[in-house]
Amino acid sequence: MERKLNVLYVVPRYRTYGMDGHYVMPMGLLYVSAYVKRAGVANVFTLNLNHTEGPEYDVLSSFISAHRIDVVGTGGLSGEYADIARIVGYVRRISPHAAIMVGGGLVTADAGPAMLALPEADYGIIGEGEVTSVELLEALSRSPRPDLRKVDGLIYRCGGRLHVTGRRAEIRDLDSLPLPDYEGFCYGEYLRCNPDLSDEGKRYSQVSVIGGRSCKYNCTFCFHPSGTTYRQRSLDSIFGEIDWLVSHYDISYIALREELFATDNRRVADFCKRVAAYDFDWSIQLRIDSISPELVGLLEGTRCRYVFVGIESAHDQVLASMRKGITLSRIEEALALLKEAGLRSRSGVIFGDSAETLDTARWTLDWFGNNCGRYRMFADMIIAFPGSVLYRRARRDGVIPDAVQFLKDGCPIVNVSSMTDSEFARVVEAVEHISGRHYNVKYYRHHE
Repeated sequence: MERKLNVLYVVPRYRTYGMDGHYVMPMGLLYVSAYVKRAGVANVFTLNLNHTEGPEYDVLSSFISAHRIDVVGTGGLSGEYADIARIVGYVRRISPHAAIMVGGGLVTADAGPAMLALPEADYGIIGEGEVTSVELLEALSRSPRPDLRKVDGLIYRCGGRLHVTGRRAEIRDLDSLPLPDYEGFCYGEYLRCNPDLSDEGKRYSQVSVIGGRSCKYNCTFCFHPSGTTYRQRSLDSIFGEIDWLVSHYDISYIALREELFATDNRRVADFCKRVAAYDFDWSIQLRIDSISPELVGLLEGTRCRYVFVGIESAHDQVLASMRKGITLSRIEEALALLKEAGLRSRSGVIFGDSAETLDTARWTLDWFGNNCGRYRMFADMIIAFPGSVLYRRARRDGVIPDAVQFLKDGCPIVNVSSMTDSEFARVVEAVEHISGRHYNVKYYRHHE
C-alpha cells in the first residue's frame, strides 16, 4: 500500500573546514529538498546540525524519533567524506531500519568506492539529485523493497552486491527548478555565522547564487558532479532568486557561481544593467580567454567587487597539460586589462600537475612572487579529487592504490607530477610557507 514517507535531509556539523562554525552551504542538498517538497511525494523535514545545540547524535536521535523518520538523506563533496560518514553511521545506530540516501560529488565522482566507504548507506544518487530523489522516494513509498532498475542515476545494495542503474539525463531547463530550500536549512543563521571580509575589513553577508551547471571544458584537475553539458539559467530566473533573497535576508554581497559567466557579452551587458538597481556588491567567475576589452568595458564602473579567474600555472607546458587552453602571455594580458579598469581579480596557482617538474614549479613560484603584490593571488597544491582526470591517472598508475582508503584519508595530496617524491616534498614545503597551510600528503607509492 502506498503511503507518504517521512524523509529527513541533514546537513552535517562540519569539521572538514578546520574553523569552528565555518562551512560552505551544500547547495545541492537545498535544491533536492526544495524539489522533493514541490513534488509532494514525501513529508519533508530538514535539519542543519551546524545551527543546533547539543551533541549531533542526541539531536539526530530526538529528531528522528519525534518525526518518525523513514528515510534520511545527506551528501556533499568527496573532501567532506568524514562528516558525511559520521552522520550516516549515527543514523544507522539510531534507526536500524531507516533508508539512508547519500548524494553529491562524493557519490557521483566514483560511486562504487564511495558506497564501500559508506557501508551503512542504502542508496547513492549519481549526478543531479532532484528527479532521481523523487523517483526513488515514489518507489520506496510503494514497497519497502521496490524494483529500482528503472530509476536512473542510482547505486544501491541488493543481495549483498552493489547495483548501478542507467545514467540519469541532465536537467536541461534549469529555470524549471524551484529555488533552493533556504529557509529549511537556517540560511539566515548561516549568513550571520559565515561573514565574508573585504580587502578593507568590511564584513559582508555573502550569498552564492548558482547561475549555471557544469562546464564545457575539461581541465584535468576538475570534476563537475552536475554533468558534462553546460547549462545556464535565464537572467529572469536568476533575478527572481535575487529578489527573494533580498526580501528575506540582509544581503550585502552576492557571488554569482557560474563557471562560464561570459559566454555571451550581450548577456553580461543585460546582467550589469539589471543588477545596478540593487544595493549590494557582487562577484563573478571568468575564464582568462573570455576577458577582452569589450567585456572589461561592460564591467568597469559597476559594483563588481571581485572577478575570480583561473590561472593555475605560469608555465605554458603545465597549462597545456592541464588542458587550460591559455598561455602565460594571455594570463598577463587579461590581469592587466582588469587592473587598468579598476576591477580586482582573485586568482591562484596550483602545483603538482602531471607535467610539473621542479623547474616548472620554480618558474611559477618566481612568477607568483613577482606578481602577488600586484594582484590578489593564492598558491595551493593540486588535489587529485575523485572523478577528475588526475584522479583516474593516479588510480591507473597506482599512485592511489586504494580508492576507499583515499576517501577515508580525506583525499590527501598525492604526487601525480613528474617530480620525484623528494622534489615534490620541496615544492609542498615552499607552498606551505606561502599559503600558511599544512597539507595532508600521502605517498602511497614512492617514486624516486
